[in-house]
Amino acid sequence: MHHSTPPTQRERLIDATIELAAREGLAGLSIAQITGQAGVSSATFYELFSDKEDCALAAFRTSTRCVLERMRPIEADSLESFEQWREQATAALGRMIDAVCSDTAAAWLLFVESLAGGPRVREERRAVTSVFQERAERFLFSPAPVGVTLDLPAIAMIGGIRTIVSRHLRASAEDQLPDLLEDLVGWLGSYAVPAGRLPWSTGPRARLRSGLAAAPAPSPPRRLPRGRHGLPPSVVARSHRTRIIHATAEVTLAKGYTEATIADIVAAAGVARQVFYEHFTDKQNAFLEAQQYPTQHIFECCAAAYFAPAGWPERVWSGLKALLDLVVVNPALSHLRLVECYAAGPAAIRRAEDVTRSFTIFFEEGFAVRPEATQLPRTVSQAIAGAVFEVIQRYAAAGEIELLPALLPQLAYIVIAPFTGAEQAIELLDELILAERDGRED
Repeated sequence: MHHSTPPTQRERLIDATIELAAREGLAGLSIAQITGQAGVSSATFYELFSDKEDCALAAFRTSTRCVLERMRPIEADSLESFEQWREQATAALGRMIDAVCSDTAAAWLLFVESLAGGPRVREERRAVTSVFQERAERFLFSPAPVGVTLDLPAIAMIGGIRTIVSRHLRASAEDQLPDLLEDLVGWLGSYAVPAGRLPWSTGPRARLRSGLAAAPAPSPPRRLPRGRHGLPPSVVARSHRTRIIHATAEVTLAKGYTEATIADIVAAAGVARQVFYEHFTDKQNAFLEAQQYPTQHIFECCAAAYFAPAGWPERVWSGLKALLDLVVVNPALSHLRLVECYAAGPAAIRRAEDVTRSFTIFFEEGFAVRPEATQLPRTVSQAIAGAVFEVIQRYAAAGEIELLPALLPQLAYIVIAPFTGAEQAIELLDELILAERDGRED
């Protein structure tokens, strides 16, 4: 952090929390680490903060001021053309990126590590996100004199930008972000529709009335029969490992990663503590394995669904439908992968981001759907993936996973519109929604 005068002890503790959170993760930080980094005694820490979360909350608020306060809203009243919107949008995003580049640790805490905070930090983050979402909506919806408005949920815009920023921060490549400004503004501009009508993507037509009929939930792994059963050791080991993985997800859903213990996990799995250590070194190792466990199955199911239809928009619809179905029928594993990964440390965050990026392969055909799509930068794919998973993650974090299937049209629109054009995407999706409704009635 930058101070015009020598920092106070409080400021040193806040700075230390921000720096350590960026380097080692917020959830695992101890007060001893913070005070050691700051060069402040633990007695002084407790004079200034009630506990670690109190300090983390102050660090989050400081990070928010450092980054978001530079994002002044677009002066909509002065806009006379879409080109002027592009200029102001580029300037607004440019100010945010300048803030990210000048204080990467604060940006990391704001965009990523705050998801790993305790209840007060997460509540503050929700409040900040609401403010940011309001700004995003003013950023998106221009007045009629411009001639167009951007039909994109504000949450999707936030997710797309957050994904690009966090990926570059993780790779220590924040210096490349200014070069992506035009790409990001171009991505947002690809959702342009004529001004003067209600947005489709946030309206009732972008939701299925009753969602999708979810597949039956998979049965939990069975416990082995007691006593001598004659099963091969490999079968026994696989059963134990699978039960521990599912138990890790269930306990994490119930208590959160930070509060979950190995004792909780072995009790839920119905195995001895020594059996846990035969398969996993510690709680984080079990979490990482649980995070990875369904990845191949999810990707294969989505790929099979994606390649079944002939046309690319239909393929996107089918692939997303499969993804949402898998998320809904596995709530514990979904919550672990989408929400608690941020509390499990940098390795879990990196793995979650890698999975999000892997889904961009399903967007490749979009670049060939019309001549204009061939001119889109590859950054668009990453932003779209981030936008889609931001929506899914937001519902998972709110405990509303069961509502996700109804959002299939909205998510498909977020993917398809940049490639086909927003108006064409709406026409295609209205047809797919009707076909989905007719199919269920048959």
